[in-house]
Amino acid sequence: MFVESQSDSNVSNASYHALVGLVAGVVAFATLSLVFTRNGLDLAETVIFACLGAVAVSVFVCRERTLVHELAVAERRHVHQLGVESERIDDIYANSVASLVIFAAGTLHIERASSGFFELLGISSSKDLSGAHLEEVLGVDSTRIASIVHQIKTGTISVREEIACKHVNGHSIKLLISGRYLPHLHLVEAAFSLVPRKLSSLADHERVMNDLERFKKGIVRRENRVLELKGEVNQLLNEVHQPARYQVDSTTDNSVFVREALSSKKVAIDE
Repeated sequence: MFVESQSDSNVSNASYHALVGLVAGVVAFATLSLVFTRNGLDLAETVIFACLGAVAVSVFVCRERTLVHELAVAERRHVHQLGVESERIDDIYANSVASLVIFAAGTLHIERASSGFFELLGISSSKDLSGAHLEEVLGVDSTRIASIVHQIKTGTISVREEIACKHVNGHSIKLLISGRYLPHLHLVEAAFSLVPRKLSSLADHERVMNDLERFKKGIVRRENRVLELKGEVNQLLNEVHQPARYQVDSTTDNSVFVREALSSKKVAIDE
């Protein structure tokens, strides 16, 4: 329905512009005819030159009116789009869980902060952060923030930068910051997020697994050495014609059992 009404409006506007151009052409024809007649041109020449001038004036006026109308429509559409974008941004900062902050690139004064930023640092939503220093709110050194802002302005930060901040309860939290510099306003719009815990948990898990693997290898070497020593003792006792002291070694009748036990242990360790 809206498309049809817009199409009808365009048709009516085009008809109106054509009518204006036609009226301008008639007026131009009459004016030129009067001028040419007073200058002594005959009727045929007067009609020809007046018609050419009228057509030119009519086309020019019609085109000019059409362009003016298109420009006005484009301006209204642009204003409407700006309004929609402004409402969208207001909704993001008021209701979204995204942690966003707009601050001055030079003074680091906060211009605007989203509700997600308040929740991230545990700040009361009733507190007004406008004009507050960003480094004081985050609990970090100002030189650290200034360095990150410089990298954002020069475009040397490709993805994210990690900073250690303070929660309102006094605990230290690690945040990732990424930003975009707005040169026409000399502002920086930054986004903050918690460092994913999976990264640190995975690193701790791998470290524990490596320690366990080294421990297992040490136990296996120790058991092998104990078996070797038992075998040597039994061998020495055998040389002096005394009975074997240990039942589990490579020189007794239980050597098959020993090999099977060692083999099972090796398979379990490999798994």
